[in-house]
Amino acid sequence: MADVHGRLTDLYIDDTSDTCRQIRGDLNSITFNRSKNNPESTTFGDDTTQRLADGLRDASIDFSGIFATTGLTSAVVGLLDQLYLSGCITRIQYFPAGSVSGSPVYTSCMVMSAYSQNSPVDGIATVTATFQIASGSITAACVA
Repeated sequence: MADVHGRLTDLYIDDTSDTCRQIRGDLNSITFNRSKNNPESTTFGDDTTQRLADGLRDASIDFSGIFATTGLTSAVVGLLDQLYLSGCITRIQYFPAGSVSGSPVYTSCMVMSAYSQNSPVDGIATVTATFQIASGSITAACVA
């Protein structure tokens, strides 16, 4: 696969009425984190190899962007407010190379774990959010 520019990234989140909403708008950073807890199962007498058992998987997605009162970003802030207040589990689709044919897409049911709005006196107002996997697992596929 060729190098991919970050500006192509797409992010879709279902709102509380299960409508899929593209929220890329004024976002300027998205980080998709995956981790796995591999517990050690090394026993006495194992002097050359540390044994790790396949463990629990976890995932989160962090994103940030410019806070705006008009246009798409105001809809993003409205969506995040809605998801924060409802506490519901929502479907998130992450397209790191954009939503073009053959590109990867990761889908998962997630719940918001952090949400902030920052308004510094000497800079641009921003919004950030973190969602963590809530149920099921991550599905990896390619855009048709």
